[in-house]
Amino acid sequence: MNKEDASLFSVLLILNFLFLIFISSIASAIEVGGHLTEDTVWSPENNPYLVTGVIYVDDDVTLFIAPGTEIFINSALFNNDTYVQDFAFHGNEEPTAKMFWVDGRIIAQGTEQDSILFTRIQQDSTYFKWGIIYLSESAELSRFKHCRFEHASTIVINLTFQLSGALAVHNSVIVDKCYFIDNRYGIATNYPALDTKIEIIGNFFSINEGIDPNTTDWGRAIHLHSLDYLTNRIWIANNEFHNRFCSFGELISVVDNKFYGNGVGIKSDLLPNYIYDNYFYNVENPISASASEDEAGIYIRENIIEADSAFYCEGIKLNDYGYFEVSDNIVYGGIESSINSSGKVFNNIVHNTPISNSYNGLELGGYYMIFNNIVTKCYSGLTIGWRVLAVNNNVIINNRHALGNLSFSGIYHKNSIFIGNEELVYWPFDDTLYIQNCLIDSVVEGYEISGDNNFVINEDQINSIFIDYADNDFHLCENSMAIDAGFDTQDYYPFDLDYNHRIWDGDNNGTAVIDIGSYEYEAPQFGKIIGNITETDSGVPVNFVLLKIDNEPGIFTFADSLGNFEFQLPGGTYDIHAERIFYENHVVIGVTVEDEHTTVIGFNMNSTLPQVKVDDGNILTSLEKIKLSNYPNPFNPSGAGRSPETTITYQLPVDGKVEISIFNIKGQKVTTLISNQMQKGKHSVIWSGLDEHNKPVSSGIYLYKITLGNQESVKRMLLLK
Repeated sequence: MNKEDASLFSVLLILNFLFLIFISSIASAIEVGGHLTEDTVWSPENNPYLVTGVIYVDDDVTLFIAPGTEIFINSALFNNDTYVQDFAFHGNEEPTAKMFWVDGRIIAQGTEQDSILFTRIQQDSTYFKWGIIYLSESAELSRFKHCRFEHASTIVINLTFQLSGALAVHNSVIVDKCYFIDNRYGIATNYPALDTKIEIIGNFFSINEGIDPNTTDWGRAIHLHSLDYLTNRIWIANNEFHNRFCSFGELISVVDNKFYGNGVGIKSDLLPNYIYDNYFYNVENPISASASEDEAGIYIRENIIEADSAFYCEGIKLNDYGYFEVSDNIVYGGIESSINSSGKVFNNIVHNTPISNSYNGLELGGYYMIFNNIVTKCYSGLTIGWRVLAVNNNVIINNRHALGNLSFSGIYHKNSIFIGNEELVYWPFDDTLYIQNCLIDSVVEGYEISGDNNFVINEDQINSIFIDYADNDFHLCENSMAIDAGFDTQDYYPFDLDYNHRIWDGDNNGTAVIDIGSYEYEAPQFGKIIGNITETDSGVPVNFVLLKIDNEPGIFTFADSLGNFEFQLPGGTYDIHAERIFYENHVVIGVTVEDEHTTVIGFNMNSTLPQVKVDDGNILTSLEKIKLSNYPNPFNPSGAGRSPETTITYQLPVDGKVEISIFNIKGQKVTTLISNQMQKGKHSVIWSGLDEHNKPVSSGIYLYKITLGNQESVKRMLLLK
């Protein structure tokens, strides 16, 4: 036997030995399934757990899974032909692929050294998947930390209710520092319970094995969809996504994530409020945001989109009727909007290397203010529609065409620079070029320039305008002809691309005039607020807090992973509003800022989470829980001419102000049954199926919600007539 053969033989022996160990451990494993009716602890002393029947974590029950625990779940081949047969409930018959059905909660908190494993039993069966961990609408807050989820797929509850995801989330959950590998969906939700809160921070999502080619839907890393009536808050921060696509719904903050691989990065079907400080590399459709006209706005800021020169990347797409603010992004590809959307696009750098026929830099057709942007090496640098409100102080350099087909619509380009482009115009709208106080290095024969004080420069003059034109540094140099050469100093935002003051006397002649281009020469910087946020009781940093100045949604930043944050603001006095999921909102009143100076602050935020620990195998919480139920459910009239009735029973752990309200499935309040101070203990109230006007409601699903201080619980009931 030669040396290579001996080495291969040794490897095979080791693999065979490991396989025998795995088979031996499976043979001595604990098989689990059925209902957990009391608090239960799974620990690594009993590894591995074999889930051979559906696990039901019943109402008011906690399954605590200790660090190092390994859970192997029965699976089946998943594709279009098998999922209805092997991944569906058929009457009382369980699916072949097993799952967790959680009406109580799971606390699975591993450590970095001892993670918790959820995987399939059939380790050597490619494309075999187990079902899901279903956190139902009635579930309590579950927590997963340092867990590894492998090979999950979907479960069909009935013909109209299909759930997907290693975590199929329909109520509040915290998912922290977990790995999601080869799952059809990593984390998913559809129509979650009222006031659901979801925190997904520091996780890793990837597809290695892939999904069976006979499966139509290849799935997503995260798919969070909720209806617009829900007051959900969802925090997606500091995660890493490989070769997967994410779609988000209502009221979401997507912060400091990394996306790698082609497909879709962030696809918003409804309204993520904030897409901030994310990084995309070789993602075909990095950000696609949609919103309806009655929604408050989507704010896309400080994201970086990069791609290889041969990679097709669409950049940022703004769809439908929504309001968007897109600022301070570095974008490979372009920024494109629908004609019905509106907002502001400012302080962005849009580029491609080399010039591609596939990309337009800024292609904005809605009601937009467009200012302080730099666009280079795109097919058409700037294309606008007739609805655009203003286009000011942009730098459009070294593109194939400076202006696209709808750039001649009666909207004046003011104080902008168009030089180094192969052509100034592509497919003009009419025979007039609307520019005012702009620098251009060519004109189009046969077209009239409508606007005063434009400067046509030659190639020799370009290097005297910028600090370093060849190296894409478009700050103005000393004695640049663009200094104090602009127009109309009244209708501009008060900052340049560096957040220096926008209107400044750069040539020292005693009169402050706006400069041409995206930078104001030698203007003073805004002041800064820097700060840190910690938790009141523990003193640990509070990460990824949303901070808004004077509670204005568009003047915002986020704290980083260590609770540090920074604002740039003109001199003045401001209130800082801090907001984060699972914390009480906090306001810092009257923070003074001076130009070119730094103000340092720090403050605490109060957590709203109960502490969870294990004591002698029993789960204890720092807060007792509200118990809530109704009977009968479903309920209907008990006799001719009688109103339907159901009794809502609730147990209060402490004295306090109690409110019980009924909502319809659209989230609209139907009536309030109780709003009083009450003593701890067991109580009940009857709802007779009447609204606040004492009129009978129609058949359907209704939500009943109890609030006691910071605690609340929501459950469903069905009215049949």
